[in-house]
Amino acid sequence: MSAKGIVRLASHHSVAVTLDRLESLLQERGVLVFARIDFSGDAAGARLSMPAEQQLIFGSPKAGAPLMVS
Repeated sequence: MSAKGIVRLASHHSVAVTLDRLESLLQERGVLVFARIDFSGDAAGARLSMPAEQQLIFGSPKAGAPLMVS
């Protein structure tokens, strides 16, 4: 079940490869990547196990900042 405005697409690649590809495409188009969070990697560092999960935070400060201010 997807939240309103959220689009989910299946990938034929691993989580890491999918995020690598997305990050590369964003950078090629001049979109700023603010952060990449590896939840499962952090969990493993704490000796916990979870399915592969990463988050890529990206955007445009020029477009996003005015929206956040308003």
